[in-house]
Amino acid sequence: MRLKHLESALSSVPVRQFREPQITLEQYATSAHLTASVMLTAVGNGDMGSGTVALDLGCGTGMLSIGCALVECERVISIDCDESALGIARDNATEMECDDVIDFLRARVNHVDCALPGGRAR
Repeated sequence: MRLKHLESALSSVPVRQFREPQITLEQYATSAHLTASVMLTAVGNGDMGSGTVALDLGCGTGMLSIGCALVECERVISIDCDESALGIARDNATEMECDDVIDFLRARVNHVDCALPGGRAR
């Protein structure tokens, strides 16, 4: 996939920023260009793409999670401690038709202790 194609697809994500970001949670927008660049760099390095699993810690609106799905990661696990952020991310993933590969988990990154759907306890 080329940068302009991935960036164009990511530009279609309905909600890319928070209406009232919580500064203590570092809720800021991740641009389509930055997301596409990061995804394609990871794919180019062999770290992401078909057959891989991605973990998005502090997923916010889900831009990076959606980017992972668009570069054909087998599974994406998206974690955020803010339920409203997870709601936005879920809605965005559904709208982008990639919610079938993304699992959402509400947790604090430093307190994740659970069995992941379809996976092993960590």
